[in-house]
Amino acid sequence: MSVPKNELSKQEKITLLKRLIESEDVFYDNRSTFQEFLPDPDPEVRILAIQGLWDYPAPDLIDPLIDIAQRDPDQQVRNRAITALGRYVYEGEMADYDFDWGEMEAIVREDELPEESYRRVVAFLVDIARDPSAPLDARRFSIEALGFSSEPGIVDLVEEAYHEPRVEMKTSALFAMGRSGLARWDRYILAELDSPTPKVQLEAVRAAGELFLEEAAPALLTLAQSATDQSLRHEAIWALGHMTSLEVWHFLDDLTHDPTEDKETRQLAEAALDEYEMFQEMRETHYETDYELYGGFAEEGDGGGNGYFIE
Repeated sequence: MSVPKNELSKQEKITLLKRLIESEDVFYDNRSTFQEFLPDPDPEVRILAIQGLWDYPAPDLIDPLIDIAQRDPDQQVRNRAITALGRYVYEGEMADYDFDWGEMEAIVREDELPEESYRRVVAFLVDIARDPSAPLDARRFSIEALGFSSEPGIVDLVEEAYHEPRVEMKTSALFAMGRSGLARWDRYILAELDSPTPKVQLEAVRAAGELFLEEAAPALLTLAQSATDQSLRHEAIWALGHMTSLEVWHFLDDLTHDPTEDKETRQLAEAALDEYEMFQEMRETHYETDYELYGGFAEEGDGGGNGYFIE
């Protein structure tokens, strides 16, 4: 898509970029348009251009994003570039660099982020996160971007951030924990669900939902029912969509039909209910597949922590 950017006003650029970011047309490649606006003189336009590139984790965009993260005159733009580099951490974490695909090696690796690109991004982000002279926002957004990684050194970095006295670092650590998928963070997240610090509590609720943390369901139900802060209550409602108990299903279903609730809350509850039912269907499919693969499940007390009876 070619856009005569010099002929557009700032508001027209913003409108265009937001429309492309929010577009559900996954078959149209808007990368060239987002790239075209990276050097725009307005920081707000540059931020949106970087945001749009999240869906296009091409290796040749790493250098431009690192350059922006280091040299852009606006700190918010630099922060957005750091955040965008998190997509490459995710791609590297999803890749299986150590697996030998045999004859399929070239075909499989063609769609993978090269390991050297992944390592370079991680090293760059770790350097920022560990640099005491770097701006606080740059450090904490680097930790958030690194959250996708399960590498021991990065896990240690997240834990260090969690124990820092500054609230901003703790919330970024919780955000990273939610991205990680690691059970080792459960106790921290559960402990912060009733934090007296609103920002910390909100991030813990979000992380509990991201990690599908079943132990958090009672606390999330309480917050979804009685939290006075609307943002916190809504975050708890959404997180409940990733739980599995029948009590959660009844609560969300009732909430979608509650005439005393505002329209936004009812719609959010409906979206959370859709999430609940989608993931429940996925769990049941996975259960049935495992049943077929392993020839049945063990009776209670037969041993084996995973509940499978493997012949």
